[in-house]
Amino acid sequence: MKKLLTLLLMLSLTMTIGAQTTRQQRTPSAHNILKKGHRSPQALLAGGLRRAPQRAIEVGSGQMWFGYDDADALTDMGLAINADYHLAVYLPYGKIAGKGATIDAIRFMLQADKVKNLKVWVSTELPAIGEYDTGADLEVKSVFLLDYKPGEYTEVKLSKSYEIPEGGLWIGLSFEISGMPDAPDDSEISDEDYYGWWYEEVYVPWLEENEANAYPFFVSFADQVNEGTMVFASKYFDDLYTYYAEATGDDEYLDMLGWDDYSAYGYCVALEALVGGDKFLDNAASVEGLGQKYALVGSDVTFPLTLTNSGKNGIQNFTYEVTINGTKTEEKTITLEEPVEGILKTYTTEVSFGAGSATGTQNIQLTVTKINGQPNEVEAKVNGSIFVLSETAQRTPLVEEYTGTWCGWCPRGMVGLEKIAEDFKGKVIPIAIHNSDPMEIDAYTGVIASNISGFPSMLIDRSANVDPYYGSSEASYGVKDDVEAAFKNLAAGTIAVKAAWADKELTRINIETQTKMMYSEPESSVAIGYVVVADGLSGKGREWAQSNYYSGDEEAADGDAELLKLVEQDEYIIGMEFNHVAVAAWGVENGVEGSITGAITAGQNITSTFKADLTTALIGTSRLSEDEADHVTVAELVAGRDLQVVAILFNKQSGEVINAAEVTVAGFGADAIAGVDAAEAQPVATYNLAGQQIARQQRGVNIVRLSNGKALKILVK
Repeated sequence: MKKLLTLLLMLSLTMTIGAQTTRQQRTPSAHNILKKGHRSPQALLAGGLRRAPQRAIEVGSGQMWFGYDDADALTDMGLAINADYHLAVYLPYGKIAGKGATIDAIRFMLQADKVKNLKVWVSTELPAIGEYDTGADLEVKSVFLLDYKPGEYTEVKLSKSYEIPEGGLWIGLSFEISGMPDAPDDSEISDEDYYGWWYEEVYVPWLEENEANAYPFFVSFADQVNEGTMVFASKYFDDLYTYYAEATGDDEYLDMLGWDDYSAYGYCVALEALVGGDKFLDNAASVEGLGQKYALVGSDVTFPLTLTNSGKNGIQNFTYEVTINGTKTEEKTITLEEPVEGILKTYTTEVSFGAGSATGTQNIQLTVTKINGQPNEVEAKVNGSIFVLSETAQRTPLVEEYTGTWCGWCPRGMVGLEKIAEDFKGKVIPIAIHNSDPMEIDAYTGVIASNISGFPSMLIDRSANVDPYYGSSEASYGVKDDVEAAFKNLAAGTIAVKAAWADKELTRINIETQTKMMYSEPESSVAIGYVVVADGLSGKGREWAQSNYYSGDEEAADGDAELLKLVEQDEYIIGMEFNHVAVAAWGVENGVEGSITGAITAGQNITSTFKADLTTALIGTSRLSEDEADHVTVAELVAGRDLQVVAILFNKQSGEVINAAEVTVAGFGADAIAGVDAAEAQPVATYNLAGQQIARQQRGVNIVRLSNGKALKILVK
């Protein structure tokens, strides 16, 4: 048990120290424990780590150093323990050079002075578990420590050139770090002395004096995620997970063995290959972007556009042409203020063109035809569409904060969400989505995997991804500006929601929505998702204690009055109440399938119904237990509380939020929707208040008779 506590203690420490240089914590996973250090490479070099330059590998005319890292924006990372490190980078076929391209050398950057067993390797696939530094199938080469250059790139020439096959190649770096004081054994020291003496008087001072070894390698971060920019493994953790599996009998620990991919979080390790063979393209760029947009008749619409360079000449300018419904509408050349240099480096801009005079869907194709005035040497076409509207609806932004009790920086996200809820009361819908704590639910797993690279984070209408307090501007409570900007976005439809308890036990909720779109289409491209939200949640136990890295750290608060309140709080906030919590949800990626089907007519109301069952919805990390006795249902957690239901209108192709609505769940027997069952009750007739049957719902109060004999009162605004 103390071995486990030792690991958790060290992880907690690396989180605390490493997080001082970042405002974002990365998504937790089996191996996601690498943390940032304090110092930059530039500071290290200035501090005396630079050695006399050694002879570099001469780069020929048909060669080029290739890597994903940005040498001007590196930060140091590590585990802050004695451990083996294994890092790898994937080199794709055809994207960095043509057929016949080779790997001739490898270079890397470390800063540790206690490094040993330093190796580089090349392999067609990642080496097997436990063979990280020996199992490469092409070459494993030891690096002499006399050739190792801390704080700058160490270059290693391979014994031969290796042609990049269609399956690509992996290059790797393996090493060990030693010199950290070993934690005492259980039999040698009490828990009180362990934390009060060894931790405070031995470990922390060592860490403060040995940051270069605690955080030995370097990474940068990429805005555009590429495959295999950094994967990591360690035998140290494989041994621990195996030990835990044997000690607990839980084989799930064995699933944590092996390589872990950090690429999806944007990490790019400082590990590069010298690509040769003289197979580089000259002027070439692929393109991503467009997607779907909404626009009013006769207006201009703006799309994002990202170019990825594949040519050795980089990108100084590019030419594109646009066709709408098969007809060419424009051709334009854009000159970059700063040229893109480096293979697979990207450039993101915006392009605008007219939406046209007809309502409905317009199909767009954009082709990048030239790079630097020369024909583009790769095909670069993207498709998109414009939903052209005759009018826009009033928008209610959906503001989702992604958080967790384990996340020490997340309290600022909670502060941001509460301020948004206060400042925009009734005008926005705030939801807190918890991860890896007692309020976690399954429904958001896909949303987090696709959109969230770190905690805390905030999504606004699933289109803006910003810090939940600083926002995109990094200003104090700058997120307020991002929310205000969301009101200016077009809303292609409206949605209203009603909700009432369906049973006396208050475990099931009947939900009804009224949707109206601002354009017509032959088959629905929209769908509805549902979220049940609760306030004032709290509990007992470690998992309910909110980690707070701001505790006692005025520098972290940076003088912000709201964050200074967190400085006064404990490192773990006991008894904290959590508000706006998503406790159950359905269809929150792009809507519930079948919630809106068939043709849509602009301006026509669409009625949809849904029943939310809280008795079968599980919540918290205990839901993953094989023992059903450990499970907690939402009905149990929120018993006796007032709940809200949020209905979200999605573009089900893009996942973008078109509009949203929120309502407090009414009591059982509320005449608006009591007894409605989506599977059984269907509208059969509509009447006005005079009792006259009408063909469709009109403005004002309508009475809708259902197939089960009951009736609804529906207000159409």
